[in-house]
Amino acid sequence: MPSIKNILVPVDVMEDNGFFVEYAKMMAEKHEAKVTLLYARPPLDRFYDVYLTDDVVEKLKADSKQRAIDELDKLAENQLQNTDVSIKLRRGQPQDLILEMTETGDYDMVIMGTHCRKGMERVLFGSVANRVVKHSNTPVLTIHPAECKG
Repeated sequence: MPSIKNILVPVDVMEDNGFFVEYAKMMAEKHEAKVTLLYARPPLDRFYDVYLTDDVVEKLKADSKQRAIDELDKLAENQLQNTDVSIKLRRGQPQDLILEMTETGDYDMVIMGTHCRKGMERVLFGSVANRVVKHSNTPVLTIHPAECKG
């Protein structure tokens, strides 16, 4: 049986992550594994350049980065106590970054949440989890929020 020593947990600091981070904690404790919280920061530069000066853009980027770090620290502190946790911020499309990180072989498992999107909303916005499950060569555990069931 393969060992689980490093778990990648992609999160969105703008969403509720608690429903699946608890599973990451449980798996990490069971296997004495490390957890890496990943937040993929969207590339927004193309919008900034048209409307804002360079100094304002740099301030917005720095503020955004610090808010993300603060949220990740809070998540780790509140939900992953007594767990070996590291935090990674990367800029890019979430599914691309997650898949890129799983290709390195540094992670034994990905644990991530899904959304309640259905129908046209799912078509328009896609599914990061769906793309990761289809293309990852690392096992992926997806957790559906309780409010979506039924």
